[in-house]
Amino acid sequence: MVTIGSTGLPVSAVKFNTPPTFRLVVLPNSSTALLVRDVPVSSTDVVTVESSSYQTVSVHGVPARQLAIPGKHSSVTVTRSLADVDRSLSHLRWLLVFTCLGGIAVATLLGSLVSGRAIMPLRRLTETTERIAETGELSGRTGQRGRDEISRLSVQLDALLATLEQSIRTQRQLVADASHELRTPLATLRVNVGLLADPDGLDGDERAELVADLHEELESMTTLVTELVELAHGEELDVEPMEFRLDQVVRSAVDRAAKRTQAVVFRANLEPTTVLGLPERVERAVDNLLDNARKWSPAGETIDVSVRNGVVEVRDRGPGIAAEDAPLVFNRFYRSMKDRGTPGAGLGLAIVKQVADAHNGSVGVDQAPGGGAILRMSLLPPGCRSVGVPGGSS
Repeated sequence: MVTIGSTGLPVSAVKFNTPPTFRLVVLPNSSTALLVRDVPVSSTDVVTVESSSYQTVSVHGVPARQLAIPGKHSSVTVTRSLADVDRSLSHLRWLLVFTCLGGIAVATLLGSLVSGRAIMPLRRLTETTERIAETGELSGRTGQRGRDEISRLSVQLDALLATLEQSIRTQRQLVADASHELRTPLATLRVNVGLLADPDGLDGDERAELVADLHEELESMTTLVTELVELAHGEELDVEPMEFRLDQVVRSAVDRAAKRTQAVVFRANLEPTTVLGLPERVERAVDNLLDNARKWSPAGETIDVSVRNGVVEVRDRGPGIAAEDAPLVFNRFYRSMKDRGTPGAGLGLAIVKQVADAHNGSVGVDQAPGGGAILRMSLLPPGCRSVGVPGGSS
């Protein structure tokens, strides 16, 4: 038996059925084989091997791997210590442990950074909504922009807040303007009722004149309240839009206006036009356009009404609209200086604009050639654009 290295392990041996005078030695850490002659082999080294096989053996308490190769008249066994292999496996085991621990630490750190950046927009969104809920101040915005889902949600939330803020501002303005407009007729009614309550304060003619003034004030207040309700309904309506013939709606309104007054003549040029929306509200808007034209047209004059490609135009032959008043005539409660002495609260054309806006249309005003004004309401045909009727489908 030949030993190699400091381990004292038998590294290799050639074992014959009859002892020869040579032995095969495999050098450690090398594939070189040396044939050593005149090395006696004891009988303890002789084994009989019937087939090639691997097995793990223990030599002096140290594990080793042994290969047995049978021959015709002899057999060979080669034994190799597993100490170096175990040492390498141990080093590799600790290397894998430290690598895994390092990978876990790096993954945890990167995960914290990525999750922090991902959650930060959501945290800002939550803080904004909480602040709005606590203060009731709708002017706050998230201000987040991007292509991720949280940014898209933030954009929609900002748009919703802007719409809600505008709606509340409009509501407050409507209440303030309505209060202002109602204050004067209420004060007049209070004074007139007080005079009527004094049986000795007025003679018969004065009492009759006062009663007529009361009827006029009540009629004015009734109109004002009706228009206010119309404006409020226009922002809360929940009705499904439908396709209808705009020319037929305008024809109905013109016929009704012609029956109410004989002082002016209505001339209509109506082309068949189909639009999408609420015919009742559109008819109300056309009524207001015709009433405005009738109010400003002198007796015996002609009011031209036309419908073409979804556009309703009403031309009067009155004094026209001043350039500085043209951008404001469709505002709520707006009345020009020359309009202050006429009946009305300045809501009729505001209702026209509201109806046009609800149908994603527009309004406009122009000076008519030869005098007068042209008021225009445009409604788009179906398929050109979605209808934005409040509460309805788009």
